[in-house]
Amino acid sequence: MTRVALYLRRSTEEHQEASLDVQEEEARRFLQKKFGAYELSPEHVFVDSGVSRAEFAKRPGLIALLSAIEKKEIDVVVTRDETRLGGDMIRVSLLLQDILDAGVRVYYYYSGEEVRLDDATARFLITARNFAAELEREKISQRTHEHLLVKARKGLNVGGRVYGYDNVEVMDGERRKHVEYQINAEQAAVVAEIFTRFAKGEGYRTIAKELNARGVPSPSAGKRGTGSWSPSAVFEIIHRERYLGRLVWNKFEKMYRKGTKVRVERPEHEWLVVESPHLRIVGDELWAAAHAQLKGKKPQSGEKSSPLKKGGRPATYLLSGITKCGCCGGALTVLDTRFGQHMVKAYICSYRRDRGETVCKNALRRPVDRVNQGVVDWVQTNILSEELVVDALKEVSRRIAARAKQQNAELPKLEAEAHKLRAEIANLVDQIASAPKAVSEPLIAGLNERQERVNELDARIRATKAAPEAMSLEVRRMEAEAKARVASLRELLERNPKEARALLTTIFDGKLTATPVKTPDGPRLQVEGRASVGRMLAMEVEAGGLVIQTPPLSGRPQGDSNPC
Repeated sequence: MTRVALYLRRSTEEHQEASLDVQEEEARRFLQKKFGAYELSPEHVFVDSGVSRAEFAKRPGLIALLSAIEKKEIDVVVTRDETRLGGDMIRVSLLLQDILDAGVRVYYYYSGEEVRLDDATARFLITARNFAAELEREKISQRTHEHLLVKARKGLNVGGRVYGYDNVEVMDGERRKHVEYQINAEQAAVVAEIFTRFAKGEGYRTIAKELNARGVPSPSAGKRGTGSWSPSAVFEIIHRERYLGRLVWNKFEKMYRKGTKVRVERPEHEWLVVESPHLRIVGDELWAAAHAQLKGKKPQSGEKSSPLKKGGRPATYLLSGITKCGCCGGALTVLDTRFGQHMVKAYICSYRRDRGETVCKNALRRPVDRVNQGVVDWVQTNILSEELVVDALKEVSRRIAARAKQQNAELPKLEAEAHKLRAEIANLVDQIASAPKAVSEPLIAGLNERQERVNELDARIRATKAAPEAMSLEVRRMEAEAKARVASLRELLERNPKEARALLTTIFDGKLTATPVKTPDGPRLQVEGRASVGRMLAMEVEAGGLVIQTPPLSGRPQGDSNPC
């Protein structure tokens, strides 16, 4: 039976959630008409919702579809049309070529056609249609930009919310004309306070902590994030010219590079600056005083400030960037801490450090070397052991054997269907030879459909007969490679922290969690995660790897802690 996958995508311009349901319903209707009987597993309905047609790198549905194709789980892919696959004519053409080269057929249910790239004419037609889709995307982008430009010139809201202002709808009867900014008195007072305190020499972190301690609602409260003030939020306020009554638009441009959206700063002469005195919250003198702190000198008359450049450094410690606090969800970071008579690097919750104890109660600090060694020892003992790898491969082998047994049970049914279709083909050939031209055309169409199905069945029959021996050889190969890989991974953990971080990312499914716990021997840092031997060994087998739930990791702590 033909194994089918559906690919459904709703773009950022399509606001109807029902569009995904419509796509799936129409695709199933097409499949019923085209194939009659087919196999469509729920996990083979791949969806990307609210994703631009120009986006290729951040499309989990598409990535999962390609992974299933690589694992030979799919015979046919059905989607609405080429615009669902994307709006970049070059990338879509390459995507289709990769899918077809994998032996998977592609159908557009809207037109009922099968995508073919087997000759120059077919490739040209596909490229031309993808060109039209990309041109449509560009025109939509141009119209949107023009519409926003007109609104920005009038000082109107061009989208989004800004702390210190309310978005006020201006109505024309029951129709909304536009949205205007209006100062929010309560938030404006907080903005003025931030500027005043920064002008007096307080830093981003100090201000954020104090605002959190007082329970002042943050710009993102109730929508995303933790609902708390962060140093970066204070930074953004200090550098936002809108508080001077100056709206700056068109400063950044959204572009696509390497298949994903990036934000690029435009040349200054392209910026649109609109003076809006009625939106002023901060005076010139206070603005100048605050920005003088950025330069480390006293404000001078007429001096302009330049924003600080932000940018994070790449993580250099084993758990940095891959571990979050179990109390608040903040990232684990490293700072210098005194332990006894020595200053050492220690892990600490970044939210506790940057936002204060009202955001996170986890004050536990653990020496980096000690925690790292505990994690490495645990991984070497519990994950990088030949016994565990062999057990995992035995489980994979068992699942492969069960699947092969199931396929062998289907073999007589596949052979019977192929035999029946060959008899029908022979009968149709006789009818075509003796029928008039007008009658023979539908007979030829029926002949072609049956021949395509026979070709599919023959391929599955050959694969089913060859599978047991091939799979057995593959498991033996994997076992030898896995043992060699385990030995090299042990050395890597000790030798190279940067590569060891990459290894932990491979082994563990998602981020690790570090939580302070109290024990009879004192406070401990408990690091937990979910590991997969299959992920570590990069086993590309449909049965998958053996997933195990890790027991707690702990490093011997010193000092006080405030457990959750």
